[in-house]
Amino acid sequence: LEAPTMAEIHLKLTKREYDDTGKLGSISWLISGINLEDAQFVMPVDIRQLPQDASAAQKAVVEEKQQKLAARISKFHETADAMSDGIEVDAGMEHVDDIRFCAADMEEQGLEAADLEVASEETGEEVAAEGMRILMPSSIHHQDGLPLGLRALQAEELQLRQGQANDCLEKLRQALVHKAIIYCQHFRSADSTWMGTRSKQEAHRCRIKIDKCVRSYQRARNALQRLGLDDDTLRKVYQEIQPSQLSVDKEVTEENRYGQGSDRLAWFWRVNNSQDSPEDEWMDEFYRVNWLKAKARWQRWEEELSLVRHEMGWTVGWFRYKKEAWEQRYHQATKCGHQAYAQRQVLLWGRFLLDGENSFKDKMIIVT
Repeated sequence: LEAPTMAEIHLKLTKREYDDTGKLGSISWLISGINLEDAQFVMPVDIRQLPQDASAAQKAVVEEKQQKLAARISKFHETADAMSDGIEVDAGMEHVDDIRFCAADMEEQGLEAADLEVASEETGEEVAAEGMRILMPSSIHHQDGLPLGLRALQAEELQLRQGQANDCLEKLRQALVHKAIIYCQHFRSADSTWMGTRSKQEAHRCRIKIDKCVRSYQRARNALQRLGLDDDTLRKVYQEIQPSQLSVDKEVTEENRYGQGSDRLAWFWRVNNSQDSPEDEWMDEFYRVNWLKAKARWQRWEEELSLVRHEMGWTVGWFRYKKEAWEQRYHQATKCGHQAYAQRQVLLWGRFLLDGENSFKDKMIIVT
């Protein structure tokens, strides 16, 4: 499945935005809103990275970032009034990150789950910049947006959010491949404690990056749900990501392990992004290994199918042989008891032959 990037969708929508909404600049405004959400997403991380004994200079840097972010959000809302003709809308429900994908980030900072809720409050502001609501067409349900005249803007944001989700999945795949290669190349070849510790630190950074990609994807997916993306697409293309799907792929790390016959890649490996990336060499290696594994599995099952069909034919042939053998003994027998026993065996193997032919009809291969 070929998935367009956000840049490709941005370009396509920009070429015809006036025809769709009757306004110019709506696409850039929506893009800036999505970028502001990403900036808000990064800000709490910067705050949590402050040491407990942070200097005044370190706090001032974070404070300056918050002020710049707050100014950008205020400017965005001023533009929103022009884009929505001054319509007052309810902010809707606020997205909350899944705590299952925050563990690596909290481990690095030594935080507990409850600390995520209060970390942004340590700056002393009533409403910190990272906590300010960004009012976009996806802030309300698509059915509530129709009476307010937001249908065209919601349709444009829907396409942009699909591009955002595709980009997040592409970054997620690259991060997972990077982590797999770290495990494969560095952990196995680590010849000292220093190298092993360094590899673990690099793998942990990859895990943090993976969790960030998942949380970004979840925000995009939640926006798609509010914007009215059909359930079939959500169920088949933009599915939920489970923690079990983010493990290091064993096709790379344990290529000779047992039990590979029923392995399947997670769904997001089948949604390909069309953009060129410097990580393509890793991705090509990953897909090459999995393609070869899948081909080997297919050939094994093809061989197994051929064997089973032959075994069906061999089984029926064995029943026929036994029936004919007892028929010959029946005719050669000179005593009534021997004939009765042979006739009984003929009937027995005849039933086996009939059942086998009926059960394996059009499936078995008979070699004469």
